[in-house]
Amino acid sequence: MDPDRRQLAVFDDRPFFERALVLGTRKGILDDQHIASMLNDAPKGMVQIAEHFGTQYLRPNIEEARERLVNLVSLYLEESSGGDLEKAARSLRDNSFLSHSRGGSEMLKSLWSLPEDGSFGILVRQSQKSFLADWSLRSHADYRQALDQRRAHQLTIAAALWFAETLGTPASEISTVAVESIIRTAMLVHLGDSATASLPNAAEFIGILGTIRKKGVPARGRKRIADVFKALPEAYRAIARSELTKIESEDLPMVLDRSRPLNELIPVLEPLYYLRDFGPEDASQFDAAVSEDWQKITGGKIDDHSLLTLFVCLATDLPPKPALSKAAARTVIRKARSDGLRRQPVVTFIRTFAPYHLQDDLEALWKELFPEVEDALADPSDTTLDDAMDFLRENCVVR
Repeated sequence: MDPDRRQLAVFDDRPFFERALVLGTRKGILDDQHIASMLNDAPKGMVQIAEHFGTQYLRPNIEEARERLVNLVSLYLEESSGGDLEKAARSLRDNSFLSHSRGGSEMLKSLWSLPEDGSFGILVRQSQKSFLADWSLRSHADYRQALDQRRAHQLTIAAALWFAETLGTPASEISTVAVESIIRTAMLVHLGDSATASLPNAAEFIGILGTIRKKGVPARGRKRIADVFKALPEAYRAIARSELTKIESEDLPMVLDRSRPLNELIPVLEPLYYLRDFGPEDASQFDAAVSEDWQKITGGKIDDHSLLTLFVCLATDLPPKPALSKAAARTVIRKARSDGLRRQPVVTFIRTFAPYHLQDDLEALWKELFPEVEDALADPSDTTLDDAMDFLRENCVVR
């Protein structure tokens, strides 16, 4: 067998710059003059980097600057050469060492300028300096992964703004939002053949859901969707198709299922969509939809003691009640001891049934109280349950 075919590939974890340098020297692409030029430029680059991120007068800063310099050069070489070591070696021959370092830095600055997620309107972002401090030590694989992700976010944002503009809402009127919700909303508006070709407010959103529930998805809505995709720039079509698929596979089955009350679905669906002008009047639309169940479960009690009683029941997987008998309170404690307390069922209950204007405050209250409740009810040293009962009497409604 040919010896070459029996060779095993060995993983080489040396910096890409070092591998290009070794190959370039071995193949005569780089001579002593080129090496001397790099040795002359490298200290200048290290000092500049050390000064930017700290000081040139501390040895650890210089050592880290050396690592950053090599990494920036490697980053630029690997990206510009497509991983071809010989092509990278020729680049080292034809261009200065520091130009490769600057090239790597410019690549990272361009990466920083791209959106880090699919949100629009974020006012606070990581500073460029802190970003460079982190990413100048990252690998080329990390860079490529982040670049692909951020370009995808940028494309999604552009698609969302296209839909918003076509529905009469300029970018200047959009506050901080997950942009997929704008696309999803536009798909629903067109699919439901809404009379108002605009991003809906709360009342219009509920109206679209109600119409689809009564009549199903109209044929005109399917035609409008087809027309939208014809006008949609090709680069945005896969993104729009993804959101349409979510509506058809996840949202519409719930809306069309008449066994589930619409007031139960609204709190589930509303966070997935973008509603314009969400003010007191719009909040009241949601309150009206959920108030009947909320009143029934709470018995009209919204004081902290009654609500915490409901919460501890839900957290122990018991039916929610605004007041407990002594026997029921002991059952709550025993369930907390045997099965533990769960935070999420209470959050789900709040988002599903609580009036819109109370949801954030109630969730914050539960988040604040949960550790205290858990400590009091699940304390194994309280073998008689007396301390836990005292806690419930003091903080909940026990009769």
